[in-house]
Amino acid sequence: MRTRSLRESGQVLPLIGLSLMVLLGAGGIGVDVGFLEYRQQSQQVATDAAAAGGAEALLHAGCPNQSSARAAGNADASNNGFTNNSNGVAITITNPPVNGPFANNPCAVFVTVTTQKVPTFFTKLFGYANGATETTQAAAIVTQTGGGCIYLLSPTIASNFNSGNVTAKQCGALINDTANFAGSNVDVASIGYAGPAPSTNGATFTAGIPEPMLPVADPCPEISGCAYLAANPPSTSSCNQSYGGNGVLYPGCYSNLSVNKATVTMNPGTYIFNGNTNFNQATITGNGITMYVTANAVPPDFSKTTQVVMTPQTSGPEQGVLYYQVPNNTQSPNFNGSNVTYSGLIYAPTSTSVNFNGANGGYLVLVFGAANFNGGVPQDFATPPPETSLVKQAVVAE
Repeated sequence: MRTRSLRESGQVLPLIGLSLMVLLGAGGIGVDVGFLEYRQQSQQVATDAAAAGGAEALLHAGCPNQSSARAAGNADASNNGFTNNSNGVAITITNPPVNGPFANNPCAVFVTVTTQKVPTFFTKLFGYANGATETTQAAAIVTQTGGGCIYLLSPTIASNFNSGNVTAKQCGALINDTANFAGSNVDVASIGYAGPAPSTNGATFTAGIPEPMLPVADPCPEISGCAYLAANPPSTSSCNQSYGGNGVLYPGCYSNLSVNKATVTMNPGTYIFNGNTNFNQATITGNGITMYVTANAVPPDFSKTTQVVMTPQTSGPEQGVLYYQVPNNTQSPNFNGSNVTYSGLIYAPTSTSVNFNGANGGYLVLVFGAANFNGGVPQDFATPPPETSLVKQAVVAE
């Protein structure tokens, strides 16, 4: 019986060996599959970054711009570990895409990353001696649906909506410090604050209520006209124009401008203020204009005007910008007045005592350090038409 038992146990050994081989093979395949999934996830992250980077480049360079999208996309992919034409990696970046849901969209970027011969370990025994191929894809677009229309950037100085009446049904107020909303009527889509909790005693909030948020950055880089002026300041070399008294102001650079008790039309174009301005009891109409305030200028005060109606340029590199004050000029302009209407971007990011009551139904984006909206004058920040927000965003869409 012992001899027979030993023979039978010997017959089991090959089965055990075969089972171990199967188990080891299955475990090896599991290791390879896990590694390939990890590698694909890493590659997808790089692909998404390349698409987002390409779209971000379009945001600043304009749409379309294949070379800018490709350079930025390749740089972002490389920063995430995947460099074109290196280690079997091939990156294709197209703007606009030639197919797919964003085909022919000049503000869309499509990225394909392919890696040849991704190394494997155990699956080499099953016909993959040269490794596997990984392919990932992503699309990103520049959208004009930025959610803010009131940016108050100072982290240490509060803003004031005391007894104010502010309507902005489709955009938000983003406050890096805090604000006083006591006694105000606020119908704003969203309100965020990064400092202490605001005062809301007696306030009425129809839509969004104040909620904590992380501080927001200056949106100028995401606004094409603002970014252009930041990078291309107008020259002040021939700054000697003055008001000629004929009822018309012409674009150019003004070292001292006095429009006192006069009715004037500002012709379309760019106005550079490089000194003092006086608009006492003036009636001013300016359609298609951009006001640029230098570091040497005293910001304009429209509070003593009789009437002001101003709209920004609608084409060209400065389009959408009504007022641009260089960040190192911390003095505060005054946009109050008995009968004032503004639209477009008003940008004075380091001014912390701005008075404003000129939102009367035109689409506005305000960027201040801090501001006062107090008083009973209704403020209506009109909704931009679809896909035409001044604040653009680059988003991964697919």
